[in-house]
Amino acid sequence: MNKGRPLAEAYPEVAATWHPERNGKLTPDQVPSKVAREVWWRCPAGHEWQERIATRTTLPKWKHGDVAACRHCSGDELVLTEYTYPECGHTRRLTKANRDKKPARCWDCIVEWRETIGKAELANAAKASAPKAADLIAAVPVQEGTPEPLVREWRWWAAMHLQGAFGREAVGMDGAAVDEVLAMVTEQAAHLRPTKADASRAAADTGVLRILDHAHWAAGWLHHLPGRRPRPVGDDELAAVARLFADWFGEWASYMIGKGIAEQLSTAQMTKLITHQAGDLARSLSLPGLPQLPVRAYKEVRLPVIPPGAVRYGRLDTLIWHPLRGEIVVEIDSGFPASLRSSAMKLAFARDVGAVPVWIRLDHANVTVPDGVAVIRPARRGTARRSAGYPAAGSSTAPQSAKPPRPYSSTAGRGSVPRSSRTVCSRRCRRRA
Repeated sequence: MNKGRPLAEAYPEVAATWHPERNGKLTPDQVPSKVAREVWWRCPAGHEWQERIATRTTLPKWKHGDVAACRHCSGDELVLTEYTYPECGHTRRLTKANRDKKPARCWDCIVEWRETIGKAELANAAKASAPKAADLIAAVPVQEGTPEPLVREWRWWAAMHLQGAFGREAVGMDGAAVDEVLAMVTEQAAHLRPTKADASRAAADTGVLRILDHAHWAAGWLHHLPGRRPRPVGDDELAAVARLFADWFGEWASYMIGKGIAEQLSTAQMTKLITHQAGDLARSLSLPGLPQLPVRAYKEVRLPVIPPGAVRYGRLDTLIWHPLRGEIVVEIDSGFPASLRSSAMKLAFARDVGAVPVWIRLDHANVTVPDGVAVIRPARRGTARRSAGYPAAGSSTAPQSAKPPRPYSSTAGRGSVPRSSRTVCSRRCRRRA
């Protein structure tokens, strides 16, 4: 279905209910099937009503599969009465629930207002309502036993939504926005702390838990909640994952640094690029002898760890989740001391949870690496250096001559570059591919 197709072509059965007299010279051949324009309709039984074309072409449950159904004939009649908006003076037919909200402007006027000065006015009104929002938040009871960092996260989330609601009421967009948002944040506060059952279900299904519109590491919460033992990560598995990432990252980093591209990017840009590339690598992972299973890669996933100097939970750069094999946690750093300390703490927590921690370092700072963490950094010459499974400063790992089995394998193969990396390594990698 194309939004640009005329109504008469996309929904001929709906076009048959077009009112032939009350829509002026407008015909179903002239309007798109998903336009938000209110027109008149008339069913074969003679019932007449006004409704947006985009709403008319939807298929809610009361239509029972008939997109051209009439509410009056189906017995699911909506009582619509005329309502005059106090600010713009326009009159529209609204339901009782919408009339009770006492909106100040009709939708068409709101859209026009947004396109002119509405955004600045709304932002100023929301900012001015910060004290009132804080008073309402302070009066909301929070679930007992909720960790303080999660409470702080909820307060920030609730303030953002409440200030937006106050702003919408102040400019006349929604007369009952504050009451609706306050009910929502109160409900969230009563069930803020995740349960062990919720975290366990999320860890098995997708790997992440949704809390306050953000993705949290489900296995991390399972470890944080009492009564769960982590899956131990063996040295062979750690070394195999380190080798896989080093093979991929070595080619990519050598090209980026050798061509001077890395120097032209900021730390945030480089981290975002590596995170995207690592996610593409994760999707190419497979297990020998098993069918291809979905591998999910997430970025900026929160975990129940408070970095040094912070008051809210930290975030992982990349989380790679496999339904059978476990998880890989990837942190990317470029040498800032505070960031290095934070990453070391998060990776140590990931190791204790039972994930495979991988630390991609774009610096050459001498920082103590937690035991059981695979460190991959671009060498000054040649390919990437692997600090897990191979001798390196600050890590006690297997000897260099050891060649552990590889529980993971990559469809790109060792020594080649994943398909996503070839878009960056254009010349050199095309010759090698």
